[in-house]
Amino acid sequence: MYQTIGENIAIIGIYDHGYFKPKKMQWHKQIFPIDQICSTHDFKDGAVKKRRFSVMSGSTLYLIEFNRDLETWILQQLWVE
Repeated sequence: MYQTIGENIAIIGIYDHGYFKPKKMQWHKQIFPIDQICSTHDFKDGAVKKRRFSVMSGSTLYLIEFNRDLETWILQQLWVE
């Protein structure tokens, strides 16, 4: 089941042919390598442009969101067994 988190995180990534790819995530002073990007979705929350990534780190699935106006990252959810 998904657990809602809603906390700010830090992301390290690269630009590849004009597209940003997250590579590492820092949450609670721990670094989580991003092994796989499962999906990417652009959307608007009112007038605010956002980009949502579903990523794997180890065997855990994370839903992270980038606020394109404020340039901030939030860990929205993670999958727990």
